[in-house]
Amino acid sequence: MKEFIESLKAENAALNKKAAALRAENKADEAVFATVRANVYDICATVCGVKMKTGDIEGFGAMLDRFEGEWGASLQAAEKQDNAKKICVEQTKLEALADVRARFAAARGE
Repeated sequence: MKEFIESLKAENAALNKKAAALRAENKADEAVFATVRANVYDICATVCGVKMKTGDIEGFGAMLDRFEGEWGASLQAAEKQDNAKKICVEQTKLEALADVRARFAAARGE
């Protein structure tokens, strides 16, 4: 699991670097989405680290489910309000979360 967490931290760092480069190129919208993705990887790395310390790696999977439910509900609310920016942000979070789930499954040998 340590390699899994390190992969999330590396992805977070790469995305933060990309966001900074995009801001420097005056590409603010793209920078926002890179930052959103980076935040998802950071949150997941932190939560997984805490769950590992307490020996509750199954709890990490439950947290991923919780994030998916909350962000999915937020996406649905944004769609009802026709809030294009919020829709894009929530979709970006869910896409990054799907990648975290795939990495988690691979780390567990699934």
